[in-house]
Parts: sequence; C-alpha cells; structure tokens
Amino acid sequence: MRRLLVLARWFGIKYWRRPKIASFHRGMFETVVKGSRLEGEVKFVHLLGPALAVMHSVVRVTLRGQTEPSASRDSMQFLVIGKHSGEWRGDGLMNARRLTMDQQLFLDDLDALPAEAQRQVSDLVALLKKRSFTSPRRSIRTRPRRAFGV
Repeated sequence: MRRLLVLARWFGIKYWRRPKIASFHRGMFETVVKGSRLEGEVKFVHLLGPALAVMHSVVRVTLRGQTEPSASRDSMQFLVIGKHSGEWRGDGLMNARRLTMDQQLFLDDLDALPAEAQRQVSDLVALLKKRSFTSPRRSIRTRPRRAFGV
C-alpha cells in the first residue's frame, strides 16, 4: 500500500512526503522556536484493530527565556496510527490550539468588531506588551497567570 503524507501549514502551503515535512519542522525548531521546551502528555490510545489505533495528546510549550509554559501555545493532537511492517507509525495528525471558552468568546467578539476597531485593539495590546517588557519596576513573569476574561 502506498502511503502519502501531507502537511498543510496555516498559510495553506502543502508539503508532501516525510522528508519535506521533516525539513519544514527542522527549520522551525532552528529559528522561530529555537530554545523552546515541549512537554507532552498522551491522554488516551484506543486500539481499533490489530494494526490501527487512535491517540489523543496535548503539548505545552515553554518559549526561550521563559520559565513557564505559554498558555497561548497549548495545543492538542489527534493521531491515526497504523502498524506497517511491524512498526507503529503516524498515518494522520490533526494539531490544534487549545482555547478556553472565555478565550473563544473574546476572539468571537474581536472578530465581530469593524476592521479599524480590531486594529486599535491590536495597537493597544502591542503598547501594553511593550510597557510590561520595559517597565523597571517588575520582571516579565512577576504577575500571576490569569485566564482570559478574568
């Protein structure tokens, strides 16, 4: 049986076959997320047959320079795994960010705003972020983590 691997990135670009998918991820880990730490957990594995299974997992990412995982980068995966020539290999993967209901409602409200209002919100967030990184009174991670909308 011929197997075809496809990676569709968020920009809609598709990579075909394992070597190109591996190259894309290698480039990402050598640049954008270099120095990051991944923590993963398998939530469940269900055998559907002697050579077919599904697995659900979650991953948290601690970005370079941070000591705690970034909740905004939490993701979950759903994999279809097949046994081929005696080895288990991933045949399919769905990877998605994890959002709380409050985060989703906030994003829905943001999407409902006119384009100019969305730009103003973006500018405000950039300003607040800049202030928190440049403030001499406290470090970046001194404030407690809070859920969106709290």
